[in-house]
Amino acid sequence: MACSITAARGLTCKDAAGGVKAVYLADFDPALYDGLTIASNVITGTTADLDLFRYDVRPSSTGANTEIANEVAGSAAYTSTLSLVLHGLTATDNANVEKLVAGRFFCFVLDSNDKVWGLGLRNGCETRSGSMSIGTARSDLYGYTLNIESVEAFLPVAVTPSTDSADALWPFDAVTGTGTITVTNPA
Repeated sequence: MACSITAARGLTCKDAAGGVKAVYLADFDPALYDGLTIASNVITGTTADLDLFRYDVRPSSTGANTEIANEVAGSAAYTSTLSLVLHGLTATDNANVEKLVAGRFFCFVLDSNDKVWGLGLRNGCETRSGSMSIGTARSDLYGYTLNIESVEAFLPVAVTPSTDSADALWPFDAVTGTGTITVTNPA
């Protein structure tokens, strides 16, 4: 049977932490997925070019979650949501947020364990809702909250673990192939 269970799973150590350190966004291109080499649910290579832009986030402000819906019709849907909180308000930020609201894009989430997860690799991600907040009290958010969603036929896939945190392409430096990956980090 094709859906047979093939592995056991024991308890893991308590050495992992929840949370998001950064989000990498790139313009959506439906051909990208076909250019990815995915082995055992890990992106190991690409023949496609990918221009990534890093969005840093404050600890405990941004989170990602994937819900699984097993449909009666015999299919499953994996809905990933990313609550992206960006601190600070500028005219440049407004223009970038408007682009994120208007289009589709890819999301790569760097978690607190330095693992990267790809969201929206086949169908892209979209901003479903959000807010721009000036706040009331001094301790209120002065920034943006974007609720980003992707719906796929598979769980988010991991990216090959980085081998060199000093590499300019970190955390994508271990992805091989003929495609070019560029990472634009904040100034």
